[in-house]
Amino acid sequence: MIFWLAVGGGSYLLGVQNAMGQRAEDSVLDAAEFTTSPPPPLNLVSIPSVAVALLVIGLIALAVHGVKRAIVVTVVPALAIAASQLLKLHVLTRPELFELDAPNTFPSGHMTVFTVLTAALIWAVPAKIRGFATLAGAVLLSAVGWQLLAYGWHRPSDVLGGIALGTIAFAFACLIRPANSRGSAIGGWSISVGLAIIGWVMVAAALVLAAVAAANGDASMMLSAGQFGSIAAGILAARALLLLCSDRA
Repeated sequence: MIFWLAVGGGSYLLGVQNAMGQRAEDSVLDAAEFTTSPPPPLNLVSIPSVAVALLVIGLIALAVHGVKRAIVVTVVPALAIAASQLLKLHVLTRPELFELDAPNTFPSGHMTVFTVLTAALIWAVPAKIRGFATLAGAVLLSAVGWQLLAYGWHRPSDVLGGIALGTIAFAFACLIRPANSRGSAIGGWSISVGLAIIGWVMVAAALVLAAVAAANGDASMMLSAGQFGSIAAGILAARALLLLCSDRA
């Protein structure tokens, strides 16, 4: 949890409250190709679709783990999604550190939605297939993070903030009621190690791209750096959500 608190807080301080960070992130927006009609999975988010997804995941958790798990995987995502809107609209602020009309978009509501739905699914499915749900979640979060930046819907800090918020919400839930399950995930250890390696390689790639982009003033490369960073965060978050699920009976 401490790691994700640092990711969320650091993203806000460096990307939103810092002049250099604001300029770098606005260059990312400039390099993006904005569209109001993105392809899936980004265009699948709506209040009805999220409600249906939570209902389905809740029913899976009810059948596999019982009532208490079903409540967790439906209530925690709903609270996290509401918190993302509250934080963005009423709590967190984005100062205008240079002349630019820049409304606050931190944290990303879309990224929060996909993160908590991924977490809920990982917690809802039977323990044996939890690793495969984690892999699917890592791919989904990577795709959504990439899209949010590519189509100019959000800044990199917004994406990282949304991922951090969703992961922290389930970490808190785990502190209150650990996600104990009978059985172990098939390939769980290998999946965890593999995701860690890929995630940190992506982090390194993002940092290198950001450094080169800053040195050359290359907005397109800065966009790529943000996308690699978003992919890294999505992969590492999926791994963290897997690790939060205990295999103890």
